Amino acid sequence: MAVTQIWLSLKLMEQVDGAITTLFGTGAAACFVLALVVFRQEQRDLLLNPMKNMQKEVHPDQMAKQGKGVGFGIGMWILTILVSSIFF
Repeated sequence: MAVTQIWLSLKLMEQVDGAITTLFGTGAAACFVLALVVFRQEQRDLLLNPMKNMQKEVHPDQMAKQGKGVGFGIGMWILTILVSSIFF
């Protein structure tokens, strides 16, 4: 997830910040950047303690199904980043 966030922030930050500044002014652009910083801090907190607010029961049949399709998911993720880098 961190690689995707870094890629998106590098790819889209200037475009989004410029559009918000043009549409709503510098105050809104500053609020957008502040919201982005707060969001990243919350993501870091979730990485440190992801189960802070969750109580979940996991059954053995669900455990057996975990991990299937991981390769497909990673392949689709890489393909999406490559295609969007080329065309957008």
